[in-house]
Amino acid sequence: MCFHKSFAKSEQQLIEHYEASFRSIREELELLKERFSVLMAKDGALKEVTLARPQAVHDLLVTYSQKDNLPAHLTKPELNELKYLFKTLSGFHDDGLYRYHENGFDYLPAPILTAGEPAHFKLFRWGLVPFFMSDIEKAMTIRTQTLNCISEEMHEKPSFRDALKNGQRCLIPVTGFFEWRWLDEKGTVKIPYYITFRDQQIRSMAGLYSRWKDKTTGQYYYSYTVLTTRANSILEYVHNNKKRMPVFIAKEDEKAWLNRDLSAKDVSELCHPSLDESMRAYTISKMLTTRNTITNTPEVLEPMNYNTAIAEANRYLQAGDNKKALEAFKDAIAGEKIGMQDLLNAAGQEIKTELVLQERPAFLV
Repeated sequence: MCFHKSFAKSEQQLIEHYEASFRSIREELELLKERFSVLMAKDGALKEVTLARPQAVHDLLVTYSQKDNLPAHLTKPELNELKYLFKTLSGFHDDGLYRYHENGFDYLPAPILTAGEPAHFKLFRWGLVPFFMSDIEKAMTIRTQTLNCISEEMHEKPSFRDALKNGQRCLIPVTGFFEWRWLDEKGTVKIPYYITFRDQQIRSMAGLYSRWKDKTTGQYYYSYTVLTTRANSILEYVHNNKKRMPVFIAKEDEKAWLNRDLSAKDVSELCHPSLDESMRAYTISKMLTTRNTITNTPEVLEPMNYNTAIAEANRYLQAGDNKKALEAFKDAIAGEKIGMQDLLNAAGQEIKTELVLQERPAFLV
């Protein structure tokens, strides 16, 4: 599936790739910044820092989230709103979007292009809310199930079939995404990979979008889902528990994907595994899932060789020091419940530190 993605490009690069305007996004961002400033000004410590010092803002928000540490001039809903606005705005710089890691379960708004208005980028939130949701609680709850849509089932699933029928397709710009390889059947020990492209160019995930109206407030909630398909050779190894991957729309097919008159047959034919020879995957550190850490930073994309950690653990095992072996293993690999049996299982496996897409079969060239 796909619950974590990445984008790091300038506004100008987005505009040139898609031949679309960024203006409406900048206007919406100004409103979000204004609300962020109002909330920050309520607290003496927060009003002294800005988005230019993200670590300082993050540290204060973490402190205030601890039990009995809520400042007197902020309510709990306001603090939650501040954290959401901080995550949203910290990736938008003056010249573009640099969201090195985006967790789908944060439901952050991101620039997408819709079939309804393909000439203008729009800020939509990840996790599709179908138009028929009856109230805000149900609408916000269903997002955990609609971050992805299995493309082979999109014609039948109630949450997606109306958007598909109405031609509500979208393009989601990315420069990469994240997946985990399971080293055991339950996924107790998982190795994170970053899947990206050697040419460092923008790619488009395929999606569906929706507009849901809150009948209580009259406000609209704009959202999208990422379509998935069966894995290619890289993702078969990396995403070995599900063997799925996002659908990518080739540059030459992007305009067709946003054509609302595209036939159902053509839509389905575009939802196939990517054979982009530029695709690569490599292991990264557990920073991605480390609590109370800013993951929207280039460091989250740095390579990590897990075979080194496993080799170190093996040396302790051979010396009979199981405690140090487990400590060395857990220091590198995320998971609070990792035990000795998990270590012994992982110690017998070699982790591929980098994978590239296999060459296309001759009949596909």
